[in-house]
Amino acid sequence: MPFIPAPGILQAELVYNWDSQVVQNVLQFEPDTALTPTLMLEVGLFLRNWWNTALKGSSPSNLQLVNIKLTDLTTVNAPSFNYATGLPLVGTGGSPSLPNNCALVITKRTIFRGRSFRGRIYHPGLYESIVSGNTVDAGAVTSFVTAWSQLISFTTTGAAWNMVVMSRYSDLAPRSEAVSTEVLSMDSDGVVDSQRRRLPRRGA
Repeated sequence: MPFIPAPGILQAELVYNWDSQVVQNVLQFEPDTALTPTLMLEVGLFLRNWWNTALKGSSPSNLQLVNIKLTDLTTVNAPSFNYATGLPLVGTGGSPSLPNNCALVITKRTIFRGRSFRGRIYHPGLYESIVSGNTVDAGAVTSFVTAWSQLISFTTTGAAWNMVVMSRYSDLAPRSEAVSTEVLSMDSDGVVDSQRRRLPRRGA
């Protein structure tokens, strides 16, 4: 697969150990200034502190945030770092969790409609007491959407950041350069969804 550049865009991968499986949430952010290694590491610190405050207490004890991979998507050889200071962080919420494939889908919405302008976060670590049948408790849904929405825009020491939805393909054809569109809001229908690759022996 050819590399498709996204100039000035930072990709942040939240890497978890969930019941001995590798699980990830992949996010993209755009700063209001030129992207530098220093700014990238600032985002690593921000995301670690955010997860510790916003999600650790509602995550099961078998879910751990173990690494934050930060990649400059400007060129194929641009900087990339693993931020692991102060990690792992272990969930302190309910236990046991549901199987690894179970997730709450949180939709990232931009000003435009269509597949190129909408993204998804598969929130990991649902546990039994907040799920009834196929539905996540409304209070938990609100809490998770509120937590992830804190990443729509934030400020670190050196920059202000906006989350973006990134599109690398159009009509199945690769773009010469990725299109990035600012995220304006997030929501969820509260239905338990599935991410099969998170199951044992399915791959990260």
